[in-house]
Amino acid sequence: MSPPQSATTPTTTTEPTEQQTYLEVWGDTVNGRHLAISVAVGSVVGASALLAAQALFERVVSEPSLAQAYSLLVGIAACLLAGVVCGIFIKPKRIVALAAADAESIDGVITMMSEQRQGLGTLADIPEQSQQELRELGLYDHFAAAEAEHARVSNTPVSKAPASKAPASKAPASKAPKDGGLA
Repeated sequence: MSPPQSATTPTTTTEPTEQQTYLEVWGDTVNGRHLAISVAVGSVVGASALLAAQALFERVVSEPSLAQAYSLLVGIAACLLAGVVCGIFIKPKRIVALAAADAESIDGVITMMSEQRQGLGTLADIPEQSQQELRELGLYDHFAAAEAEHARVSNTPVSKAPASKAPASKAPASKAPKDGGLA
């Protein structure tokens, strides 16, 4: 049985070559040579389109501010077109593969979440639909184990019944919290 698709984490691999220089730009790794080519193409195409449109619109449009606005729009469109052209001709260097998250990494994330100020809460606090989604993703048992461990360490009982299946109390409905008692 294969793990659920949503419980996967993306990993990236690159094929290293001897002459390529990679740079980190805005959180992404890029080839320095291809970045320089793309910037040059974008600059030349954008500036050329802007200047040509400015010369054309100054002759056609009577108001100079309107001619400048139109030529700026043409320049922006040319930059977008240059980006599309560079995206077509310069292919991505990465291969993104989905790898199944192992139980240790899932439990590590749950532990990290439980150490935050508000903690995890309990499974009984969330609606049945959300619990079902956790089951479908294969995460329900991980959260249940973390809840049981927290209860064992803090000597508090683990609630077994979800909030939506709890027996109705005789108190008026207006006094019961609508969000499962979370503050």
